[in-house]
Amino acid sequence: MGIESNVSSLWTEDVLVDPDQRIKQEQLRLLARHLHVVLPGSLVIAFLLAWGFGYQSGTLPAIVWFGTLLVLAATRLLAVRYALREAEERNRYFLLKAILLGGALVSGTVWGLGGVLFFDPANAPGFALLVIVLGGVVAGSLGPHSYYFPVYAMFSVPTMLPLIGVVLLQGGDFYPLVGVAMALFLLLNLYYSRQYEAMSVKSIRLQFSNEKLLRELKESNRRLMHYSYTDSLTGIGNRRQFDTDFESSWMEALRAGKPFSLLLLDVDFFKNYNDRYGHARGDEVLRNIAGILVDICGDEETCGMPARIGGEEFAILLDCDEEQAGRVSRLICQEIEARLAKSRVRT
Repeated sequence: MGIESNVSSLWTEDVLVDPDQRIKQEQLRLLARHLHVVLPGSLVIAFLLAWGFGYQSGTLPAIVWFGTLLVLAATRLLAVRYALREAEERNRYFLLKAILLGGALVSGTVWGLGGVLFFDPANAPGFALLVIVLGGVVAGSLGPHSYYFPVYAMFSVPTMLPLIGVVLLQGGDFYPLVGVAMALFLLLNLYYSRQYEAMSVKSIRLQFSNEKLLRELKESNRRLMHYSYTDSLTGIGNRRQFDTDFESSWMEALRAGKPFSLLLLDVDFFKNYNDRYGHARGDEVLRNIAGILVDICGDEETCGMPARIGGEEFAILLDCDEEQAGRVSRLICQEIEARLAKSRVRT
């Protein structure tokens, strides 16, 4: 019916996790979620490459090469899907990281072996196509793989390096020059990947900062709401809370045709008690009375939460008739008298 006195945040912040570690975890999650976008396109390119160069290197090697990539892609997707679930549910990010790095390395190695397999120094047009395809694969994977730079490096270097080595070993002026150009192309992509990762980290860090500010704002609003409806001395509802509860309870009683009662409690001679024993003792009396009201209302199904509506005035809303309300009021008086009697005995 009213604002709960126990305020808890709807958000949970991983205060035990280092901010840099959280950022790295988010990088791995982003990479894992985008992997399914990259692999199908690379498989199409691999199929066209194997089909186009199969006559040169032999049909069986081309089929084996493409089949290896196909099985590897399916395995990577399944393994990453499992590891991502483990990471998000059990915080096992080391497994996700290992699978992403290992999958990129093995996949890049298979692509690199394909470059060596399909290379023919006597076929200049075929070599040009091979360079374009491998360069396109490396460049095309830059965006998705660069959420975490080591994964991109694990894929791009073994993809290009074998063909670069073979080309540099060829005689003449043409192939070594192309090999140097390919090496520069690889280094340039690695540089761009590193820059892309830096921008991603900056974006993730900003996102986390905004989320933290949003959590703090929500928590501040909840605390303000709590304080505005809670009596600071007794911890029960204040006049504003009572007015809100009274209006809603009254309208509900009229709509449903149910009985509705209101108990008002005023502490007699409270001013005299305050003047004689001091405000600290008076505050203690009010807190004790509030505690009694909370205990009794907690045991009575018809009672709402009590509220302090004035200096020494309390109110309780009840979903019952006058007879039941009278019974509750007598319970309150009896409990207060019992507490008072115990206090006198101790004194």
